[in-house]
Amino acid sequence: LPTWAVSIAAEVDGETVVGVVEAPMRGETFHAVRGGGARLGDRPLRCRPAPPLDQALVSTGFNYVHTVRSHQADVAQRLIPRLRDIRRSGSAAIDLSDVAAGRLDGYYERGLSPWDLAAGDLIAREAGALTGGRPGRAPSGDLTVAAPPGVFEPLQALLEELGAWHD
Repeated sequence: LPTWAVSIAAEVDGETVVGVVEAPMRGETFHAVRGGGARLGDRPLRCRPAPPLDQALVSTGFNYVHTVRSHQADVAQRLIPRLRDIRRSGSAAIDLSDVAAGRLDGYYERGLSPWDLAAGDLIAREAGALTGGRPGRAPSGDLTVAAPPGVFEPLQALLEELGAWHD
């Protein structure tokens, strides 16, 4: 599968300050420095303008644990009619970077580890995306959401309504 990546981030005092996502099969290197923007190679990244939620192309992932995955599938089934479509690539780091590059309108997933999201989260934020977890919370293993302003807020609220943060 071409959607695997090497994802590396550095933290200082609990804040991610540098992130790199290398996608070798795609020949792409995404990187960001906090406060310095995000790039794909030498090209500056900016997430695309927000469409209405019902026109948003959103990516997600599914857990390896059957019971968690079953709940995630139920959430996705109820979410699909309210979006343009859902995709699944298999790499949280690439999905977050694709939000930054304007290839996706949003991303959400439950069950990520810090190493899954640290670099991609910084890249997405530095490209203008909003990131978070449940409303008022930071991205975490409970829920990670990333999208441009205008998609983020209704997507996060809908995921909360659908119970995407629990099994």
